[in-house]
Amino acid sequence: MDESSPLSPEHVTLVDTNVFISAGNPGTSKHRRFRQVVRRASVTLFVPSRVEEEIEQGGVRPALERAQDEGWAKTVDAPTVSHSKATTAQDIARRAIASKSTDKDEHDVEKADPVFAGLAVEYLLDKKTADTVTVITADRIACEAIETAISSLGYTGQVSIITLWDLIDAEDDDFTLI
Repeated sequence: MDESSPLSPEHVTLVDTNVFISAGNPGTSKHRRFRQVVRRASVTLFVPSRVEEEIEQGGVRPALERAQDEGWAKTVDAPTVSHSKATTAQDIARRAIASKSTDKDEHDVEKADPVFAGLAVEYLLDKKTADTVTVITADRIACEAIETAISSLGYTGQVSIITLWDLIDAEDDDFTLI
């Protein structure tokens, strides 16, 4: 594993839709950098089924298919968030997102982002699955909200939340012709 990478093959690594959308399809420099970082770390990204559907709607299905074909991503049926601590993590993340979003009430917050806080805790509590979890998102507000939920429940040492920009620089040298 690359010592400078926050990724580890010993972690369950969950990835949000916005990571694939932000990295783009194969051929873009962001996708190549993302692919390289994940492959060097020998990590397999867990893509919850509902995320796979969102990736298709976001127009980056080729990126996910390539990752799956090359073995660095796989679609998983994520566990149902059922432990009380996992649902509490979701609730805390939802409130944190609402508090950082001036135009959103807690009940208007998209459900996908808070679910990653709940999934991380759910994977931890299912001792057969993982002792450590990493969540990758491209949404800084969601990242902060998930961190708030995880730390308030005392799982800081077991769950890492990182953004795509922690893995690759945000520089965009891809061109879009209109």
